[in-house]
Amino acid sequence: MATTTKTAAKKTAAKKATAEKKMTDAATDWMSISGGSEWADVAKEQFETMLRSFGGDFEEMRAQAEELSEEMQTRFKSTQERASENQARLMEAAQEEVSGAVQLANELTTAKSFVEALNIQQSYWTKLFETRMERARELTEATVETARETMTPVEMPFANFKAFEKFFVYPAKA
Repeated sequence: MATTTKTAAKKTAAKKATAEKKMTDAATDWMSISGGSEWADVAKEQFETMLRSFGGDFEEMRAQAEELSEEMQTRFKSTQERASENQARLMEAAQEEVSGAVQLANELTTAKSFVEALNIQQSYWTKLFETRMERARELTEATVETARETMTPVEMPFANFKAFEKFFVYPAKA
């Protein structure tokens, strides 16, 4: 029995050492750059490649970036307006439900029998369910419409920008 415990302890220690070695090897592979000076050289080379590839096209790129910024601001404003409209609808719905609940309470106090009280409650809950389902449909439609308006692809030709072709060289698709 003592031998089994020692063997189990040795296996556990061996597994732990193997796991630590795998983690160390993975970190080494991931970092692949051995020293700070080598990293600085690679970063400098990438920066110089970027500057050469973007050459004199900065004005064109800046204009496209400004267009993109304006487009995104317009979309965010539209989304914000839609959200405000939806919040107003939800507040209106809450007010209607509170007034409906007060009306239910008044009707229940005037009920002459238990059966009449149940009928009043049944009609209230049925109406409330139907109203909430209709509001959920309206809110879903408004949300979908807002998403379609604001999440359409941005039609900016960044992918076709010549500087990117020089800087990000990828093989042609077959």
